[in-house]
Amino acid sequence: MISTAWTRRYAAGSVDVYVSQGRIALFLTPLAIVVCALPFVARQYRRFGRVGLWPGLVAAAMVLYACGVAAFALFPLPEVTPGFCQARETLLRPRWELGASVRDILRESAGGLGGLPAGRAALRIVFDVLLFAPLGFLLWYRYRAGLARTALAGLAGSALVETSQLTGLWGLYPCAYRLFDADDLVINTAGAVLGWAVAVPLARGLPSAWPIPPSPDLSPPGAGRRLAGLLLDGVLWLLAAPLVTMLLARAWTWATGGAPPFTPPLAYAVTGLALFVVVPAVRRDAATPGLAAVHVAVAGTGWRRRARLAPPYLAIVAGGVVAAASSPLAAMALAGLVGVLELERRGLLAQWTGTEVVTRRALDLAAEFSPGPAPLRR
Repeated sequence: MISTAWTRRYAAGSVDVYVSQGRIALFLTPLAIVVCALPFVARQYRRFGRVGLWPGLVAAAMVLYACGVAAFALFPLPEVTPGFCQARETLLRPRWELGASVRDILRESAGGLGGLPAGRAALRIVFDVLLFAPLGFLLWYRYRAGLARTALAGLAGSALVETSQLTGLWGLYPCAYRLFDADDLVINTAGAVLGWAVAVPLARGLPSAWPIPPSPDLSPPGAGRRLAGLLLDGVLWLLAAPLVTMLLARAWTWATGGAPPFTPPLAYAVTGLALFVVVPAVRRDAATPGLAAVHVAVAGTGWRRRARLAPPYLAIVAGGVVAAASSPLAAMALAGLVGVLELERRGLLAQWTGTEVVTRRALDLAAEFSPGPAPLRR
């Protein structure tokens, strides 16, 4: 007989695990938003000429949900210790028997309150249903997916999660660290179907998840759009520099066998030069990755336009490296200054270089109706 006190403690421990995984999802969301924002925003501007507030929030909610699924399904990641696989012998083989979760609930329900199950098995089923319900809701609301497609997507997503656990994150771990349970496939698919059933009547009263109607996108880009591009550039720089540091360090160690001489300021300098000098120099629209994502371009053609852009970008990279090396507050102050200056009518880049900032569509049309190179390919 399972005592009520034990069941309460066990259930509370399960809730704590889910809360910690939720915190991991919130931590991963900003990183994932930046990684996914560049192609998503570019696609929105290419199709609709703008990104509406509500469609942007819906897209951010989709990224948050994807991070949540990854966090709840894969975290916390265990530490590999001696005897790692021996301690998890019961997890090495999939549990294909359907209905095993129901028997787990019945076994634990003896300690429930008021005859209701209060054990971990019951909580796991509830959380699994809630975890995949947003998938069904979003599939109907944003893509108008039918019941069959939603159920298939829920089954495929659940199979991906379970297989990742069974294979130890596709070989990153020496063996499975969580149980592949066939009941989870059914429960998660049922959660997606439940979310779809809720979305069919509810989502009709919500605004459109897509920017409607499309805009020709020929007007000069506003300050908010330019600032969004700079923000994407800055965050991408912030996230890419540590990755560059790791890659350079590993390459140096592999080639020489010694300790790498690379420092974070050097990595930020190399990454900044690549993003803000090399990329605009090779792109026909002379845009950085962030500005290209919001379809902002620099008017004109030829090497003189690129030569004008290099000095301000070099100054921003140098200032950012020096500020980051001195203190985080100095880096934040520099970023704030650049943002305030960009809010001016023409923008920091146009005022500094004497160029004109236009939309990508306007640059394409200018190239179509003037002699010279062919218009930009999308």
